[in-house]
Amino acid sequence: GSAYEPSTYAAMHLFGDAIAGLLRAAGPDATLTPAPHILARLRSILMPGEVDQVRAGCAVVEAAFTAAAETLRSGRRESEVAAEVSGRLSILGLEATGARRAGGFAYCMSGPNAARAAAAYARSTARRLRDGEFVLLHCNSYINGYWTDVTRTYVVGQPDERQRSMYDAVLAARQAALAALRPGVRASEVDGAARAVLTERGFGPNFTHGVGHNVGFSAISTEYPPRLHPASSDLMEVGMTFNIEPAIYIEGYGGLRHCDVVTLGPMGAEVLSPFHTRLEELIVDHFDP
Repeated sequence: GSAYEPSTYAAMHLFGDAIAGLLRAAGPDATLTPAPHILARLRSILMPGEVDQVRAGCAVVEAAFTAAAETLRSGRRESEVAAEVSGRLSILGLEATGARRAGGFAYCMSGPNAARAAAAYARSTARRLRDGEFVLLHCNSYINGYWTDVTRTYVVGQPDERQRSMYDAVLAARQAALAALRPGVRASEVDGAARAVLTERGFGPNFTHGVGHNVGFSAISTEYPPRLHPASSDLMEVGMTFNIEPAIYIEGYGGLRHCDVVTLGPMGAEVLSPFHTRLEELIVDHFDP
């Protein structure tokens, strides 16, 4: 099958053609049959020990984001903030967990740049943070080969009414999605629960991607269940580990996304990244004049 090798945000896609050639040479009379459905099943369900690895990765992200939030000030560059978070992912991961390998990628997108986080290939720039703007921090970290996908959006200074309405809508959509999660429910219904809240608040057209995707063996596994988008036919199962990421993107103004890593248990969802989930925790009210 295929494999992923981390390479900035997107990752290189390596195909297993060499393995097929070796198998044909070893068994020239054998018939090779693709088994993507078996691999998809294996990648869709994490065992408890594997979930623990993802949980540990989320704890490292929490520590890195908490430290980074203390440094968010008007005048700092996006690239500086992202570099600090990325560095902490490796240091904290190795120190806190005793992992053989730990690290990851982080991105900081502020002001109008944050609206571009809706698409692939998000990136930090040399733009300086400004008072009163969103600062979107996105992180894909790994511990021992297990990945996370976490985003928090902070605001430098006190949020205005427009920003507060966006926060209220996204956080309410998050709660609606989490409440809808249970074994046997369609992934499309989970997406619909979040999307209905954003639509009711007037932000439906500004939510331009699905509410979540598979996380664990790679940071973004859109080809493996659960795929949480309006057209998905996937059914939620115990052990599925994924993200929930309601968002609002307004071109020329900014973007606000709240992305958690979640695992599904028999009784419902467990959030593996339960930090900075209230508006008061996302306000960074200190900046340099």
